[in-house]
Amino acid sequence: MTQHSYASDLPADVVATDDGAAPHASANSDETWNLLYRGWVLSTPRGVRISLTALERVCFLAIVEHPGRELSRDALMKALPGSSLRTLNVAISRLRKKVSEVGAELPLHTVHGMGYVFLGHLNVQPS
Repeated sequence: MTQHSYASDLPADVVATDDGAAPHASANSDETWNLLYRGWVLSTPRGVRISLTALERVCFLAIVEHPGRELSRDALMKALPGSSLRTLNVAISRLRKKVSEVGAELPLHTVHGMGYVFLGHLNVQPS
């Protein structure tokens, strides 16, 4: 799968995620996250915008299509044809790291022996 960041397609207010160590907020499932620009940008509850790579976007969209329910790794792999389990795990790890770098905690949890579950509120904004 070819990754393309589509950075030129994103608005100017999307921040880079390498802004140093910020204090981490605890993951509050009552806070609302927003998915913007056809899923290319994830906005934290504080409004910090994080651009997603193509692989991060596909992973996140597949997971959030099942709100509050576990999505198995097998089901997630079907959304990523040609990718390995390692590729999936790295994409999830990088997504969590990006969110952590802006001082937030993504309410995306690993379900041991199963897959992943998103336990936050998410608004998907139309393009």
